[in-house]
Amino acid sequence: MPLIRKILVPMDPSACSIAALEYASSFADELGASVDVLHVHEQGDVGVGSTVPLAPEAQRQAEQQMEEAISRARSRLGDRLGRSTQTGDPLKTIVHAAADGEHDLIIMGTHGRVGRLHMLVGSVAEGVMWNAPCPVLTVRVSEGEESLAERLRGGVSPADLVRERRQGA
Repeated sequence: MPLIRKILVPMDPSACSIAALEYASSFADELGASVDVLHVHEQGDVGVGSTVPLAPEAQRQAEQQMEEAISRARSRLGDRLGRSTQTGDPLKTIVHAAADGEHDLIIMGTHGRVGRLHMLVGSVAEGVMWNAPCPVLTVRVSEGEESLAERLRGGVSPADLVRERRQGA
């Protein structure tokens, strides 16, 4: 198995991005790897995986939560945590950053949308998975939207099933 030395974490102020950073910090801690946090500001950005602009207070709170998550990661990793902000198309910027930075792994959040909403707003995570120069690990946190797996299981997510099995064991 290839050695994982550099992990890229594309980040926005969403819960799934914050969870992805937590996963990346754990991986980096165990592997002695570095983590590069990349925030891509898109021209005309509407914020947090939505098609509707966030209210200013909600945007401020989301950004504060993102900053707190980055601070926790910095406390854990020290100088092995890097951070940059770029402006551009998120998909292209992430793929180029992974290639240019010679990253071994990308860990990123995904909203897990399916159906019409996915067709309308697309999926940066899916585009990165198809185009990245390295493996991609996606992290999904339920944010009030049911995934296809939850719909098929009557509202029970795969994570819920794993938790139940661990508690029962």
